[in-house]
Amino acid sequence: MMLTTQFARACQAVAVVAIAAGLMGCGPNDGMLNINGTVTMDGEPVEAGSITLTPVDGSSKVGGGAFENGTFSTRAAPGEMAVQIRGHEIVKLPHPTREQVERGLDTERHEIIPGAYNSASKLRITISPDNTTFDFALTKDGKIPEGMSADQ
Repeated sequence: MMLTTQFARACQAVAVVAIAAGLMGCGPNDGMLNINGTVTMDGEPVEAGSITLTPVDGSSKVGGGAFENGTFSTRAAPGEMAVQIRGHEIVKLPHPTREQVERGLDTERHEIIPGAYNSASKLRITISPDNTTFDFALTKDGKIPEGMSADQ
């Protein structure tokens, strides 16, 4: 009798796992695509930051997320996107107080990406099922990489 009860519980557990696994693959198709790429500044990977992809025509969802070590992988809707990239470096305060050190407040984040790529960005990309990899070769002078401008 005990063996039958254990067998029944094991079967229930397997059924629950199978249903859960099946549901994870199902769900509404949100129309978003997996995209990836790199973010460099003057040829060097940007250590940490974020990328935001906003539909130019306002008809779909905003995409984006954080990136590390100059690489990103996120989801975004197909279409023309306005791109904002922010990057920062962590800088130690030159003369932190004892309290700042004890509280872990002895560093600051400094924005290292010029405004031409974030607050005043003219970066544009077009995402499609055939176009999902983007390499943003940024420069300190704010020059827009070829093929990534609203003016083209």
